[in-house]
Amino acid sequence: MADLETRTRPPQLTAAAALVGLEALVALAFGIAEIGQVRLFRAVVGVGVAFFMVGFAVLLGAAARGLLRLSRWARGPVVAVQLIMLPVGWSFRGGQTTEVAVAMVVVALVTLVLVLHPRSTAALVVPSETDDDA
Repeated sequence: MADLETRTRPPQLTAAAALVGLEALVALAFGIAEIGQVRLFRAVVGVGVAFFMVGFAVLLGAAARGLLRLSRWARGPVVAVQLIMLPVGWSFRGGQTTEVAVAMVVVALVTLVLVLHPRSTAALVVPSETDDDA
């Protein structure tokens, strides 16, 4: 069985973790900004969005750290988030938010390619002892 200390992190996985970390920072900034925009007539919505975005940022930060530590569990949430970000980013196209749409779609696509790269997969998937018996 491969030892955690002997596995090396490929550059693709490091880059994917950096992009996911960037997404976490953007989500955190949005959550904090939303707290500053809470108004009495929409307090529940504002506070709810703020808590959701801060929680989302924590999840993304944990997943980015998991990728850096070669934790197998981190790939699932990262892939799921990127697949969700593609249509969300697409919905921002047109008008003043076109740059946001392009950034979201490009980051999601690049992150998906990096985290699903064969070298990333090999680093995250540790063969079990039963694989040697087959």
